[in-house]
Amino acid sequence: MATASRMAQGYPPYNFATTQNNTLGDNGPPSPSASFASGTTAKDSSTPPSVSGQSDMKQEEAGLNPASNSWIPDVGATNGHSTQSVPYAPGQCRVPMPQVGGMAVGPPPPYIPPMNNMNNGPYPYQHMFHQSNQGHHEPRNYAPTTCGQAAHQEPPPKFDLGLTTYQGQDGAQDPFYVPGGASTFTGSKMFSPYVLQGQQAFDYRSDKLKVLTSTPSGYPSFRTAMAPEHFPFVDGPKQHKTVNHGVVKIRNIPFDTKRAEVIAFLGRNSKILNDSDEPVHIIMERVTSKTMDAYVEFCTLEDAMKAVEKHHLNITNGRVSRLGDRPVDVELSDQGCLMKDLFPLAVGIFWDGSRPEFKAENPDQPWENFKGFISEEEMTMLVKHVEVPHRSPFSKECPQRPYECLISTLKKFPWSYTDRITISQRRAVFKATCELIRLLARSIYKSDNQVNLNKQLYRRVVSAAMSCHGFTPLMKDDVAWLAQMSDQEQQQGYGQPAYANGWRHQYAMCPKPGVPLDVVEWYITLIRDQTLRDTMSRPLQHRNDIEERSRDTDPYWGHFWAELGHVMGPAFDSLTIAQAALLEFSAVERVLSRALPRH
Repeated sequence: MATASRMAQGYPPYNFATTQNNTLGDNGPPSPSASFASGTTAKDSSTPPSVSGQSDMKQEEAGLNPASNSWIPDVGATNGHSTQSVPYAPGQCRVPMPQVGGMAVGPPPPYIPPMNNMNNGPYPYQHMFHQSNQGHHEPRNYAPTTCGQAAHQEPPPKFDLGLTTYQGQDGAQDPFYVPGGASTFTGSKMFSPYVLQGQQAFDYRSDKLKVLTSTPSGYPSFRTAMAPEHFPFVDGPKQHKTVNHGVVKIRNIPFDTKRAEVIAFLGRNSKILNDSDEPVHIIMERVTSKTMDAYVEFCTLEDAMKAVEKHHLNITNGRVSRLGDRPVDVELSDQGCLMKDLFPLAVGIFWDGSRPEFKAENPDQPWENFKGFISEEEMTMLVKHVEVPHRSPFSKECPQRPYECLISTLKKFPWSYTDRITISQRRAVFKATCELIRLLARSIYKSDNQVNLNKQLYRRVVSAAMSCHGFTPLMKDDVAWLAQMSDQEQQQGYGQPAYANGWRHQYAMCPKPGVPLDVVEWYITLIRDQTLRDTMSRPLQHRNDIEERSRDTDPYWGHFWAELGHVMGPAFDSLTIAQAALLEFSAVERVLSRALPRH
């Protein structure tokens, strides 16, 4: 009667034919039989043992439902003593339920866990028969069921997420890329040919760099690398070009004349140069700070002649030209007079327009020989007029005059004559430039003279320094640091290279205008790697000496400074920019000849 009692409560009956060693009793949990480990398939166990002709009680004991003559799965056998395998049929629960009007009523049947074996089941074999799981029932399943079908052991589907992959122009792809994960570091766009964005690779190299690296080895020949259309370095001061613009000279101007007053005096219809070219030059003696005459540059000589004729016509009509409260004289001049007044201490030369012509040296009169376009004492006094204004009576009423004198000096300095300019002379000009920029920034911050010392003047001084061809990339980087200028503005506005602060030993060489930055970086990388290899091939004592000295400099160019072989001291200060350029380009040629194949 225990079986009938269990059936009345909705539990499946015991199969007494297969539970001879059942030790759990009537309250034992339904557990899978050990016959699941036998590997018998559902097809083999679809037909129950022959029980035809037996009574209902016997059919129940044999595992058949007397109402539907369906086979009841054996769930009472435990401890691995059942010899009958049971198929897993999802959605089918052959537990007899009371029939009312042909429909099954009553509580739903208990949840019967899927039949699994130890090889392909989702649960470990030890877990299913562990002693800690005995005496517990699985929760009832109220979810809708579908028609049960026999489980088939089919191979799992192929691992394919169906994602679309994209290849770059050359099929390059990051082997460490993880979809959905953090993006990997790809390095600088200048050193890495490919930069990944999502799953697509983009080639950021310029066309010139692609041409250079299009060989099978990835390196061009030495002849190709040194060709003018590929070589990315030039002599910076040599890029300064002199143009003979038309010039008008205004005499007898007041000492406190402002630049805006000169432009207004000429009229807005006068075709003077653009403001960025600094067309107005108010001459000031650098030693005494006395204001002299004013020069104005026009686009052409004809434009300058028209401006002079206009003022002569005014005088003929009885209208005297005045600048402020003082009558002034307007006359046609030339670039030679302008350069002579801007550089009065340059002896031993005469000016052919804006080009200097050097006289032969006279050993009998050494004071008449050329010593430089400008002296260090002049630049020192130019700074002193700003630092100690009470000692400069002429600049007291016009504090902007030293800054305007510096702008004219930087713009009109004949930088292209590098064989006549020494390293020390250029350093004096640069030092004065940095000091005046610092003093002007302090005056603007303290609001010393908001009318004359303003941000517009500050921008003019900084722009003149950044566009000066005589300054090296490192010097311009120092000016940009003082002005808090961004790297993008330096590169796009003034042609600065990337990492300009690493150009420590380049006193004449600079990037060629218009050359892509990645080409410049590629050449520098080639030079750096080769100089480091050359150092490792030197004797131990020499190598240790180079390594020790390299700690005090920037490693961006590698050991290029050792290839140059500059000797610091008075000999280096007297070195001309032309001599420095020759040493630098010769060193680059030697390094590239060792790094690149000849053919």
